[in-house]
Amino acid sequence: MIKDIFFDQVKPAYGCTEPIAVALSTATAKKYLNETLEELKEIKISLDKNTYKNGLVVNIPGTNIYGLEIAAALGYLCGIPEKGLEVLKDVNSQCLSKAMNLKNKIKIEINDMPYLYVETIAVSKNNHTVKILIEGKHDNIAKITIDSNTILDKPFNPSKTTLENIKKYSIDEIIDYVENPDKEVLDYVEKAIEMNIDIAKYGMQIKGNFSNAAINEYVKYVSAGVDARMSGVLKPVMTVAGSGNQGLSCILPIATKREEYDKEKILKATLLSILVTIYIKAYTGLLTPICGAGSISAAGAAAGLTYLKCGNRQQIKNAINDTIGTLFGLTCDGAKRGCALKAVAGTLTAIQVSELAINNIDVPCGNGIVAKDVEETIRRVGKLTNSVKQFDKDVLDYIGKC
Repeated sequence: MIKDIFFDQVKPAYGCTEPIAVALSTATAKKYLNETLEELKEIKISLDKNTYKNGLVVNIPGTNIYGLEIAAALGYLCGIPEKGLEVLKDVNSQCLSKAMNLKNKIKIEINDMPYLYVETIAVSKNNHTVKILIEGKHDNIAKITIDSNTILDKPFNPSKTTLENIKKYSIDEIIDYVENPDKEVLDYVEKAIEMNIDIAKYGMQIKGNFSNAAINEYVKYVSAGVDARMSGVLKPVMTVAGSGNQGLSCILPIATKREEYDKEKILKATLLSILVTIYIKAYTGLLTPICGAGSISAAGAAAGLTYLKCGNRQQIKNAINDTIGTLFGLTCDGAKRGCALKAVAGTLTAIQVSELAINNIDVPCGNGIVAKDVEETIRRVGKLTNSVKQFDKDVLDYIGKC
């Protein structure tokens, strides 16, 4: 059911979700190893290249520091695994001070897994070990092994995920659901709007935030929220398909119009934006060489804005198609403050495309990757995204180097 997909893919998180997945793994390891900093020998972490890429230069929540080692250390020392993606909600200066000492015991390597994969092995000085595997999704703890005893084993199957299930639906069927959604889904959308507006407003107050030079309200909210999140502000963001930046970029362009439209229309338009974003991510994968905040969630926002303006179904589909045709190829070179500017580019395109769609102006099929049917365009996006995996390896040579 679409409702189940929605609740599985829309969750609050503190901080960028890739280092948070690392923190969740070490927090879980600490829970089972139960050794103090002094008794801990080492922590070894193996990451897929995309998780590694997105954790290199993004600030960790509650700190002004970036790095996967510090995320891992904070998770081990003060993370609460039961809080999932909010594992670092209670980070404080005392914990950070201890984490700076622990990070020297942490070793990180990159593996060749094609999807999100975080394997953490914590070893005590008396050689007890705990192995934690997070696989396929940022908060999916797939395996727990204490010494040689496996107490949890949920093998990950990429073809049987909740995200994969949305492929069974067409864009028309998604719009059908948006027209008659479950009440609890709309209530949660309202919570998502409030949460993401809150961090955006906070970001606007930060000197040097990218929103300080915004040209309109859409851009101001999106850039403020993304910049604040990437800077390590200790506030929650409602994520969409595993990404807070996607959540901000597909929710805020519509939420900024809340004073101009009735509440139900805003909620439904936002829901459509979220579901279209999830739909496209099902084809590209959660972590990809393509920028989610700047291109994929922009297609969701374009659909939502067109719906908000009472566009018909074909106009909504054209808005998705045209956004993809415009922005596909915008790459992801790691999570960082600069993601705010990519999100702005996506937002501006979504605004323009929705206006074109309402006026029945669209990119003809056959122009680049744009197909007649929007679902085919999205399938092409997925195929092409998965054909440029070498980019993720090559870009690591440059991230963090001036």
